[in-house]
Amino acid sequence: MTQNAQVVQMTAEPDEEYVTNRLPLRDRMRAQMNTDGLSQAAAAREIGISPSALNQWLQGKYAGNNDEVEARIENWLTARQRREAASSAMPEPPEFFRSPSAEKVVNALSYAQMAGDIVCIYGNPGVGKTKSFRHYRDTNPSVWIATMSPDSAGLVPALEEVAEAIGLRDAGGGARRIARAIRRKIEGTRGLLIIDEAQHLSTAALEELRIAIHDATGIGLVFAGNPEVYSRLTGGNRSMRFAQIFSRIGMRLFIPRPTVGDVKSLAAAWGVKGSPEIELLKEVAAEPGALRGASKVLALAAMASGGDITLAALRQARANLGGQE
Repeated sequence: MTQNAQVVQMTAEPDEEYVTNRLPLRDRMRAQMNTDGLSQAAAAREIGISPSALNQWLQGKYAGNNDEVEARIENWLTARQRREAASSAMPEPPEFFRSPSAEKVVNALSYAQMAGDIVCIYGNPGVGKTKSFRHYRDTNPSVWIATMSPDSAGLVPALEEVAEAIGLRDAGGGARRIARAIRRKIEGTRGLLIIDEAQHLSTAALEELRIAIHDATGIGLVFAGNPEVYSRLTGGNRSMRFAQIFSRIGMRLFIPRPTVGDVKSLAAAWGVKGSPEIELLKEVAAEPGALRGASKVLALAAMASGGDITLAALRQARANLGGQE
């Protein structure tokens, strides 16, 4: 038992009057656990007491220091209520909104899947690539997204990420075995595999995805990420190491920055129509972070103004997030 879970030494059995006076707090505790779907064990861990202490206290049978237990429970309930209030005040941002750039991404993905071709989609962070990928995956059959990182640069880790993305749990046994399992899973699906953050992949991993996955199954393959993705595929060694990958790219899409249409689409998704507000959002979207930064400003402004996004609220939100006032 941890130090936080320890409660003061056992004392005499609590009397009936003591139990009765504590019923409202017990009712609140039970209601909160029921609302949040928390087990007694999970709630006890968050409160910092042992599950047995919480169980006994809920029954009015706890023989330890009830005041200490109840102080912790009261603090826990108050903290959860504050979080719930903050969460309800924070508006739900649109997961996906139609914009000119999003339409281009969706069209490129659709081409890759229908043609069974290799497509490269690249651009600076915050232009909406990943959200467009997720939207396409969620609205089309047999589409998978494998997101890479520096840890998955190598051949085997990259294949493990792909295996996880297509629903193969705990795939292992070396690159050949993992690739074979992936092919069995996706062959004949006419699907699409999107490799996001592909700039992290090694040359061996890129080649394996092209040969062992795309060429062997005929599914569409998308390499996506920042501008380094395309520069690596078409760089100084294009005539040698990257020649085969480059020659197989059927389509490329470059989105360097959000367009004015993208900003207007984002504003419309939040119900913002005024010209001064849109002009400010265009300024925010031109900064590092692009549409992602503009979305954060909109969310904070909506929370501060109670849902009605004003120019003053946008300016204050921008300043609070480190931008210009």
